Amino acid sequence: MSRRLHASVLHGVFILSGISALIYQLVWQRALLTIYGSNVESVAMVVAAFLAGLGIGSIAGGWISKSTRAPLVLLFGLAELGVGAYGLISLKLFDAVGALTSVQSHGLTTGALVFLLVFLPTLLMGATLPLLVAHQVRDTAHVGQTVSRLYFVNTLGAALGAFIAAHWLLGSFGMSGTTRIAAGLNATAALIVLLVLRNPTAQAAEHAAAPAATPPCAVPFRTALLWSALSGFLALSWEIIWSRVFNFASASKAPVFGYMLGSYLLGLALGSLLSPRILTQGDELRTKLARWVTVSTVAGFLVAPLTAEAACYLSWELGYLFVIIAGALIGLTFPLLCHAAIPPGQDTGRQLSRLYLANIIGSGAGSLLTGFLFLEWLSLHVVSYLLLFVSLLWIRNIAPANLFSSLAAKALLILGLNVGSFWWLYEHLQYKHEFTSGMRFAQTIESRHGVITVDTSGAVYGNGAYDGMIGTKLEPKSWLVRPYFLSAVRDRIENVLVIGVASGSWTQILVNHPQVKKVTAIELSHGYLDLIRARPEVASLLTNPKLNLVIDDGRRWLRQHPDARFDAIVMNTTHHWREFASALLSREFLTEVKAHLTPEGIAFWNCTESPRAARTGMEVFPHTLMVMNHCLASNAPLEPNRDRWQNVLADYKIDDQPVIAADQINGVLDFLNGEALPAPGNMWHWCRRPAMQSAWGDAKIITDDNLGHEYP
Repeated sequence: MSRRLHASVLHGVFILSGISALIYQLVWQRALLTIYGSNVESVAMVVAAFLAGLGIGSIAGGWISKSTRAPLVLLFGLAELGVGAYGLISLKLFDAVGALTSVQSHGLTTGALVFLLVFLPTLLMGATLPLLVAHQVRDTAHVGQTVSRLYFVNTLGAALGAFIAAHWLLGSFGMSGTTRIAAGLNATAALIVLLVLRNPTAQAAEHAAAPAATPPCAVPFRTALLWSALSGFLALSWEIIWSRVFNFASASKAPVFGYMLGSYLLGLALGSLLSPRILTQGDELRTKLARWVTVSTVAGFLVAPLTAEAACYLSWELGYLFVIIAGALIGLTFPLLCHAAIPPGQDTGRQLSRLYLANIIGSGAGSLLTGFLFLEWLSLHVVSYLLLFVSLLWIRNIAPANLFSSLAAKALLILGLNVGSFWWLYEHLQYKHEFTSGMRFAQTIESRHGVITVDTSGAVYGNGAYDGMIGTKLEPKSWLVRPYFLSAVRDRIENVLVIGVASGSWTQILVNHPQVKKVTAIELSHGYLDLIRARPEVASLLTNPKLNLVIDDGRRWLRQHPDARFDAIVMNTTHHWREFASALLSREFLTEVKAHLTPEGIAFWNCTESPRAARTGMEVFPHTLMVMNHCLASNAPLEPNRDRWQNVLADYKIDDQPVIAADQINGVLDFLNGEALPAPGNMWHWCRRPAMQSAWGDAKIITDDNLGHEYP
């Protein structure tokens, strides 16, 4: 086989490797967060575990590549085979380990468990790049060109993996089917390598026998390690910033992260492809690095404000193009750095692995510091300027004084022109084409958990999606009839669990129920507590002695309290199409809820007009009612009682004030007369199970595997 054909086939195989790797990352991250919790702490642990495995794998691959006798391409094929074999059993293994450990795991224990679960496959994935770089450098004797080409094809494959997983695979095949497809790609790559590429080309052997003379390096290797780590820190930090922007603009639609990540990876791939052209320019490498770091910093900074502007005048999806451009400029850095610091030779793979490890360590630091710390205490625009400051420090270390002054002045001028865009960033992203200059939020709360906004009407939005109104007063035809309806079906409700506090309105209603003695409320984001404190309608909730408020993932909390039993479990859950919505609507989760009810306990959750969500409730519980957009379910029969409900409403007070005027109670009780199937546009109804069965009996149920409505 000719050298060119050999390289082309190898590049094609590495694309397949990249596709499968990103598919696994998306699926495994979702599966692990379902088991160990979707809060920020668990997300940070999962990301850190992935990065740690890749870094250790890179070192292992670099160490192996030093051997002149090691069959590098063959080892790459075996690594792909190992990843595919693990992929086939991964989800069942995660479930088995999760069943044994999720009850006791928390914090660092979760991190250790996740690391052990993903260590082997990420080790093999991380080893592939230094193995192939060492193999190709033996053939070409050109580090920068080799790294750029291999990094390009692998990152291009990763981008394709992100796009097809988010747009097609997860929605069509679920998580288990998607992992089988990824394993098939690994097997295909391994077979091509083992059957077609197992013998080195004659040219490669010739180069291996007589390596080219080693040119001097433009950057000391220790300096390059520091720069590589800083590059990884900035790259991951910008990704976190952009993820927040796109998550908010889309109201947390699940595929958006895959699209944004795919756009970023596509940009990185294009930048890697363009880097050899930069190498041919006349300037010395330090000057090139300084110039392109400056340009990439400006591009990374501008993605957020430009996406916000596009949301108002065109479409926020145009932001994907800005991400591709910024990613391409950021993607130039690593190949340039490799060429500046690594001479061609037998030690190329090992030195590359060390630079790659430094980059991964920096990326991990970016995930933890920016995502976990900076965004907890600082607003998004302040964090963006902080990243700018870090970039300028880097440029100052790279560039000559006169070049640094010129680059810094130009960067600050461009960025200064965009400072105003940050002051109404979230208004642009939420209101989009409806935004006018006078629109401002009454309250904005930012934390590492996301962004909470409140408009001037009292409507609450979590990460851009409507989260309800602040208020507890009951009136005829009010949507607040739903939490008060529990009294219509049960005489005894003393111990209540609320999953999802949000604005606090429903929890305030339930904790003041005349019969209720204790309410345990689980909330993922502590930012809602700041919202509740500032609102007089619900502020007393936080000092109510009947309330036990816990900041945690609701699903994880249930697993960690297997003996807890409740008379009612209430979940005014998020929209069925949002990211992680199926974790609160799936058959598996509702089965967990069922196990935590007393014999006549009731579960009450928002289906947000999804027939699949209602059908899933009928699958799990033998007795169900539909109350507007909420499913009411139990192991015991459910029958509304007008007199019981009237007596409770007459005694109901919040902050010593009746929740409804006496002359309006009959108007609320008339809701019981509207027995009919709730329908979009006409939700002021309730119905019994036969009507639900007739309307939605054929709907597909939601499971942890098929992810419900989250993916198209």
